[in-house]
Parts: sequence; C-alpha cells; structure tokens
Amino acid sequence: MIIKIIVLVALIRLLIATDKPLLCSGLYTFVGFALGLLAVMGGQAPFLALLIATVIRFALSSLYFWLLYRIGEGALWWIVLILGLAIGLV
Repeated sequence: MIIKIIVLVALIRLLIATDKPLLCSGLYTFVGFALGLLAVMGGQAPFLALLIATVIRFALSSLYFWLLYRIGEGALWWIVLILGLAIGLV
C-alpha cells in the first residue's frame, strides 16, 4: 500500500516535469499490473480479474493525471492531489 503512494508521488513529479499524463498513467498501470502478476503467479487471484483491474486502473489513473495536468496550479490542484493520494490507500 505504501508502495502505491510512493509511486504516485514519483509519477506526479514526472507529470510536472514532462506534462504527459498518459505516460504517467501508463507507468502506474504497469506497476500495478506487475504487482498483480505476482499475485496471479502465487495463486491468489485469477488472471481475468487482473486484466479487468488493469483496465480500470488505467482509466482512473488517466483521469487523475489528466485532471492534475489540466488544472495546473492552485488550491483545486492540491485538493485533487490529496484526494488521489487518499484513493491510493484503498
């Protein structure tokens, strides 16, 4: 769980540096897929569930990083940032 927060913070910094929200959401999705693949190989989850979760993760993270990119700076940016990090805990 803490890994997800660290990855999100690193990707937010990457977003600020590159202004490429799809790159950030793709990397976040890849990390989630790789960690989920470990669970599939361990027999803890079916592969189809991993694929469905990966598609949902990509859609939601794309929305999150796009919102951060689109909003720019200000109080609303910080609200979206904090809510996104809080969602990462779930």
